[in-house]
Amino acid sequence: MQRRFRKLLKLHERGCKELAILHCVSGYPAPAGDYNLRTLVDMQEKFGLVTGLSDYTTSNLACFGAVALGASILERHFTDSMDRNDPDIVNSMDPEALKELIIGSIELAKMRGGKKEAAKEEQVTIDFAFATVVTIKPIKKGGLFTKENIWVKRPGTGEINAENFANILGEVAMRDIDIDKHVSWSDINE
Repeated sequence: MQRRFRKLLKLHERGCKELAILHCVSGYPAPAGDYNLRTLVDMQEKFGLVTGLSDYTTSNLACFGAVALGASILERHFTDSMDRNDPDIVNSMDPEALKELIIGSIELAKMRGGKKEAAKEEQVTIDFAFATVVTIKPIKKGGLFTKENIWVKRPGTGEINAENFANILGEVAMRDIDIDKHVSWSDINE
């Protein structure tokens, strides 16, 4: 097995890109505690190949977990009826389970990518839930920003996020600012 795998890796290194590696626990059915899906991530890091799962469990859960961890290939036994008398039936899926696997895997693959940043659709919630710096008393040009004349409020539609509140304390106002107005960076003499 090791020799065959090394040969496949050499093919991949020489340019053969149609190569993938699948994780498998070959119990019938395979116990959940033995599955160690984290192996998929280790395989991706170690070999740099497309990974997948050859699944012998009794539900789609292992496949869903594999997809969430980056698997691109899923293999499960299929039957037209779970009522058949065959040793593979216990870890097979019927047409309904196949449909659930396909739909769920497509959705999970969409969910797993990207970096942590706000989605465009979240802006309405961000504007409401986050706070930005506003005046709580009028400030004259040349006056200082202090805890007595600025605070943070919702909605967070202003320019200076609440996390920057302490950074502008003691700075000088570049213009007169009325009460209950968002403070912008151009208002501050830094």
